[in-house]
Amino acid sequence: MIDYVVDASVTAQYIVPDQLTAYADALFAQLGDTLKLHIPEFGLLECANVIWKQVRYGNLTTNEAETLVVDLAALPLIIVSSSALLKRSLQIGLSNQLAVYDSAYIALAEMLGCPLITADSKQGTAAKSVGVQLKPLTDFAP
Repeated sequence: MIDYVVDASVTAQYIVPDQLTAYADALFAQLGDTLKLHIPEFGLLECANVIWKQVRYGNLTTNEAETLVVDLAALPLIIVSSSALLKRSLQIGLSNQLAVYDSAYIALAEMLGCPLITADSKQGTAAKSVGVQLKPLTDFAP
């Protein structure tokens, strides 16, 4: 079993179709069989916010959004408490001019000693700066 930390930019691609959805689909298809995905607990709220924006912009109905949130909650992700990540997230954020919530994914990958999968280039640069390995989403072929 391979462990990865997955951020909201990737998880949201799986839930709400976008440019990299085919790769996110390929990643999540392996979930449970060959890999485990870890996410800070607030990551689900970030994904729900993406869904909310789709309703706000008229791309989804309320019923569709509610269905997607149920699907999101059902994903077999390993949810990690954010409290264990607070101090290191702040340190990473301050040293990289990166929001603390984005830094939390990096702190989690560092804590677990596993790669981070992100579609956020600024977050990826910050991860590399602290020695966290990145796994490109595009490595998961559709």
